[in-house]
Amino acid sequence: MVSDQARANKHEVDELPTMGLIVGILVLASSVSIMSTDMYTPSLPDLAEWYDTTATRVQLTISLNMLAFGIAQLFHGPLSDRYGRKPVLIVSSVFVIVLSLACSFAQTIDQLIVARILLGLAAAAEAVIGLAIIKDLYNEKQQVKALALLGMVIAIAPAVAPILGGYLHVAFGWQSNFYVISFMALVSMMAVIRYLPESCVPDPQALNARKLMKGYAGLLKNSDFMTHCAILGVALGLIFVFVTGAPFVLIDKLGVAVDQFGYYQASIIVAFFFGSLLASRLADHWEAISLLRMGVALALAGATVLCLVIFSGSTSALSLTGAYMIITFGLGPMFAAAPSRALRSIEGQAGTASALLSSIEQTTAGMAALIISVLHDGTARPMAIVVVFLGLVLVVLFRRSCAEDRLRVVNI
Repeated sequence: MVSDQARANKHEVDELPTMGLIVGILVLASSVSIMSTDMYTPSLPDLAEWYDTTATRVQLTISLNMLAFGIAQLFHGPLSDRYGRKPVLIVSSVFVIVLSLACSFAQTIDQLIVARILLGLAAAAEAVIGLAIIKDLYNEKQQVKALALLGMVIAIAPAVAPILGGYLHVAFGWQSNFYVISFMALVSMMAVIRYLPESCVPDPQALNARKLMKGYAGLLKNSDFMTHCAILGVALGLIFVFVTGAPFVLIDKLGVAVDQFGYYQASIIVAFFFGSLLASRLADHWEAISLLRMGVALALAGATVLCLVIFSGSTSALSLTGAYMIITFGLGPMFAAAPSRALRSIEGQAGTASALLSSIEQTTAGMAALIISVLHDGTARPMAIVVVFLGLVLVVLFRRSCAEDRLRVVNI
């Protein structure tokens, strides 16, 4: 009965919003969680002095936030299956408003770390529910286009965030970043209430513990799903290697001004934007596996250039950022193709599947950021080491993705 209602609801919703409207609302909601990290990255080196602590502890405000963000999605997805996508987004926004203010009032580094962990738990809803809504509304071909458009536009947020954050830091202090995030969350919540249509029929059994565990267990055994989840996790991990490590390298070691750092981080995001734009243009003509192949090849090329720059002793702000731009350009096609390939073998419970996908993605990225924090030595070498390792993992996962395609052909 529920599945019949869901199909009817899906048909009805397909006639109401345009893809541009849906993506625009999801971008607004997702930008809040993205900017809650990227906006204050220029402040990281100064926070060590502000709280009289180490760089490693300051970096934990990012890595532990990401881990909490990933774990929380395991709960937000089923909650959205049970109560609907829209109500969960609204409640999440309320907590983001409150916890962003809590970050701004933190008196010690420990208080900031705790507030950031809780903020990660609350802000996680946007990522998983956005993906679930796209799964609810569109077929695989449309999903690739929607995700490419979503990735392309969302790229604006982390590009603008560190630039804005750097100027806010210099003019008003690091706390002002969280005031802005709180206001953005309020605007996002109002947009969701006013314009976002509900895309699913709530399932009263979605939070049944046995059913939930069975659903997650089935997904964990789904090799096709897990392979592409891992690809997304490694791809996001590559971004957070830069987000976590680059502020200390560029600002402390290479002398980049705090209010100028944002332009360097924006450069890698602009590269991601154009990679997503290319994927969007090619989506009608290329298969998803071809987009994935191109993305992996570009990421490996960028990782090679990055290592040459760092280990040859020719590291500069421009050379390091330029090498990373090659990597993030390749991530655009990967983020466009991998989610639809992960969800192609999933029937029903899109919220639960999207939750596990996003959880694996964010948790893997959090682990990459945590490794950078632990390996921090004041140089760019830890960035090169982690990037090479993640690049090699991408090769293994891509080969597995190709094998999954062959298995699907055999099973047809």
